[in-house]
Amino acid sequence: MHYPEVEKYFKTKKHHQFSTDFFTEAENYEVWDEIDFSQIEEVEGQNTYEITAEDVKFYAEGSLDDNPLMTDEDYAKKSPYGELIPHPLLVTPIIFWCVGVKGRGNWIRTPGARNPGQSMEIYDNFHVGEVIHVKIAPHDRFLKRGKCYLQYRMDLYNQDNELKCKIYSTLILPRTRNDIRKFLNGTRGLTD
Repeated sequence: MHYPEVEKYFKTKKHHQFSTDFFTEAENYEVWDEIDFSQIEEVEGQNTYEITAEDVKFYAEGSLDDNPLMTDEDYAKKSPYGELIPHPLLVTPIIFWCVGVKGRGNWIRTPGARNPGQSMEIYDNFHVGEVIHVKIAPHDRFLKRGKCYLQYRMDLYNQDNELKCKIYSTLILPRTRNDIRKFLNGTRGLTD
């Protein structure tokens, strides 16, 4: 997929490495009917994410937040914080990066999924230079008004295993692999 209006914000090395085409690996994503809740042990995500100054600055720019604490290194160094402060929602691309496209939690990339909301508890700001990894565990799976909800707990830690953030990520998913295929083929308005 090619979206020039979005690609103008692709400025960092990570931007160019991360595939925004969630259809590519869709056949390999976990689906609601196949998630095994008897296997609820916590597992590591596929990747780690090293936070750089360019990540912080360009996330703020991409979210149209011009707060100099997030965009101007010199200004931020002179502030009480003494460093750039990441936008609180920088956690979103960190999660997508760390979960990856293979293994548990990859359902967050599922085409046709809808986002009814997330719950985040941020315990400490992220800092430039930290290397973040995620631990993922199934939390809940339920039907509500005929929709298939899936919720995982995703805990983000830095390189010293300090818990930075806890997220309960919830999506309404297509129920089966065949439902994902229908969506990929252009059928919208799935019944579940």
